[in-house]
Amino acid sequence: MRKDSNFIATRKEHVTYNMFWFGQNLLWGYAGFIATYLTMGLGIDASIAAAVIFAPQIWDAINDTLFGYIIDKFRFKNGQQFMPWVKIGTFGIGIISIVMFAIPKDLAHNLQIIWFIISYIIFDAFYTLLDAPAFAMATVMTDNIQERTSFISGNKLFAMLGGIVPVVLIGTVTANLGWTLGSILFAGVGCLLMLPFTFVGKERRRQSEEDKEEKFTFKQMFNYLKTNKYLLVCLVVFIIFGMTAFESIMSTYVAAVCYGDPGKQLYLAAAAALPVILVSVLLPILAKKIDKFYLLIGGLIFSILVSVIAMFVGYDNFLLSVIIVALKCVGLASWQVIIYMLVADTTEYGTYKSGIRATGVTFSLQTFISKLRNAAVNSFMLLCIAWTGYNAEASLQTTSVVNKMWSVFIVIPVIGYIIGIIVLLIFYKLRDNDVQIMAKYNNREISYDEAKEALAVKYGLPAKGE
Repeated sequence: MRKDSNFIATRKEHVTYNMFWFGQNLLWGYAGFIATYLTMGLGIDASIAAAVIFAPQIWDAINDTLFGYIIDKFRFKNGQQFMPWVKIGTFGIGIISIVMFAIPKDLAHNLQIIWFIISYIIFDAFYTLLDAPAFAMATVMTDNIQERTSFISGNKLFAMLGGIVPVVLIGTVTANLGWTLGSILFAGVGCLLMLPFTFVGKERRRQSEEDKEEKFTFKQMFNYLKTNKYLLVCLVVFIIFGMTAFESIMSTYVAAVCYGDPGKQLYLAAAAALPVILVSVLLPILAKKIDKFYLLIGGLIFSILVSVIAMFVGYDNFLLSVIIVALKCVGLASWQVIIYMLVADTTEYGTYKSGIRATGVTFSLQTFISKLRNAAVNSFMLLCIAWTGYNAEASLQTTSVVNKMWSVFIVIPVIGYIIGIIVLLIFYKLRDNDVQIMAKYNNREISYDEAKEALAVKYGLPAKGE
C-alpha cells in the first residue's frame, strides 16, 4: 500500500500547464463563433448553417470515443502515453483554425459549405489529439491528489479566462481585422502560449509503473462505462446545459437586433464573462465549506430567478439589461466551472467500482461531449434565431423579431437549467467526502476494509483484489 507521493510536478509545469489551457481556449473560443461567421460573415441562411455545423459531429462521435480507446491502449516507444499526442495536436491546430476562417466571400454558398465541412473535420481531429491527452496529463505528472486537484482547478480557471477573451473581443476584432485576420491573431497567440508546456510537461507515471491495469480490453472499457453511471449523468447534463447556454455566443445577435448596435456586444459579452471569472476564483474557497454539488444547484436556481425578472424588465434600458445579464450568468459560470470537476470525480468512482483506471476514455468522452455541445448549441441557437424571423440581409428587423430574439436569449437557458437540476437531483448522488475516500482507496492510501466500511452501503464494494 502506498502512503506517500513518489513524484510531484515542478513549478514550471504548473505555470506552462495553465498557459496551455489559456492558449487552447483562445482558439476554441474563437471557433465557438463559427455560427456567427457563417451567417453574418458569409451570409449563409441560419437554418442551413444549423445543419451544416451539426453534420460533421457524426464523424466526431466515432473520432473521440475511438481515440479514447487508442490512448488507453497505446504507448509510444519512449513509454509516454499522452504528451506525444498533445505535441501533434498543438502543431496542427493553429494552421487549420486559420483555414477554417479563410473561406472566400465570393465563393458560391455550396462551395463555402464544402470548404467549411472539410476544414472543420480536420480542426476537430487535431483538437481531439491535444485536448483529452492534455486533460489526462494532470494524472501522470504527479501522484499527489492535492496537486492533481490544483492542476485541474488551474486548468479550468485559465481555460475559462482564455475562452472569455474572444467572447469579449469578437465584435471589435472582426470589425477591424475581419474574420480571417482575426483567426490569425487568435491562432498565433494561442499556439505561442500552448507550446511551452509541450517542452516542459513530463509524464512521470509510465507503462512500467503500477498503473499497468490501464491496458484493458474493449469489453472492459464498455463494462467500465456501464459501471460508471455518474459519468454518464454528468455527460448528459453537460449536453443539456451546453445546448441551451446562449448567453455568450448570442450576444452578437442581441446587440445588433435588440439594440441596433453591434458594438454593444462588447458590454453584453463582458457581462456574461464577469461571473465566470468570479466563480472560478471563489469556488475553491467556497468548496472548502460547501459541497460543490450544492454550489452548482444554488447557482442555477439563482439564475432562474434573475431570468424571470429579466422577462418582466425587458431590454429597453441597456444598462439595466447588462446588469441583469451579468446576474443571470451566475448559473452559466457555475455549471461551466463545476461540471468538469464532477467529471474528474467520476473517474475516481469508476476506478473504485470497476478496478479500471480509464483516464483516456473518460477525458476523451468529455472532449467529445464538449465538441458536440459546441455544435449543438450553435445549431440549436441558429434554429431558434431562424424561428424569430431574423433576416441577415435586412438592415432593420421587425418588432416581432426583436421581441422574440430577447425571449430566446432569456428563456432557453432557463429551460436547460430546470431540466438539468431535475436530472442531477434524481440521478447524481456522488459527494465530495465520498470521492475523497474513493481517491484514497484507488491510490492505495487506505485498505480494502477501510474503504468497504466507509462506502459499501452507499456505493457497493470496491473491486476485489485491489
